[in-house]
Amino acid sequence: MKQIAFKTNPARMRYRELFRVAGSPGVGLLACALKLFRILGPESDGFGMRGFGDKLERLDLDAIPRRVIRASEGYRAKLLKLGFVPGFAYSLETFGSQEAHGQVFRHKDGSCASAISYARCVRGEIETETTVFGFNTPLADDTFLMTSGNKRLMNKPKHFLIEYLPGESPKAVFERHLERVEGTDAKPRRVKNDDDLERLVLACENDETDFNIERGVYVKMKRSEIELGHELKEEYDQESAPVRRRRRDDDYDD
Repeated sequence: MKQIAFKTNPARMRYRELFRVAGSPGVGLLACALKLFRILGPESDGFGMRGFGDKLERLDLDAIPRRVIRASEGYRAKLLKLGFVPGFAYSLETFGSQEAHGQVFRHKDGSCASAISYARCVRGEIETETTVFGFNTPLADDTFLMTSGNKRLMNKPKHFLIEYLPGESPKAVFERHLERVEGTDAKPRRVKNDDDLERLVLACENDETDFNIERGVYVKMKRSEIELGHELKEEYDQESAPVRRRRRDDDYDD
């Protein structure tokens, strides 16, 4: 699969979907009105991301930025208590003043995988940061049974069988996920090792990207937009880099 650089076209979202994604009710109503009068469209501000393609670069779980580790350490600890085995982390290639990272785990009995997703975006004076978790069991009929601790936002492909439980603990969401797995007619596929985890991540990420490209919610970025996005990303990374504290000994010459 070709690695395509794409941006979001909110005008192609459905009204309810657009209202959810917009955030506050006021912004949601405004966005829907702009869509109704065909004023809403894709931005050319350099913000976007690139699809994975057929390859995923696995990272050590502690190799991602410290702020990501801090934001997710509570969920990580709870997943370990539930019997999940650490897998690996990965980073999305983003353009603009933003970043996105994933951390994946597999249960020791192979029943499912779990993921912690982190995203941060800075647009002008507005900064958003989110950390969410969810569980995923691939099924023999090529569907994916998912139970998420996040609220519903964008629409998903039909073969993503998702239930949303915002505000619930990882334990409660995991227990509900197991109930759903037991109640399914299709045979669950085991997630036994990191290779299985990688295949699962790539399948779901690429299927979702294809779904959004086909319906026009993702559109290909122009070369000029990618170049602008790279510049903004470099500035973002420099501004977001941790500040090195000087030791007291550094204040004195030998």
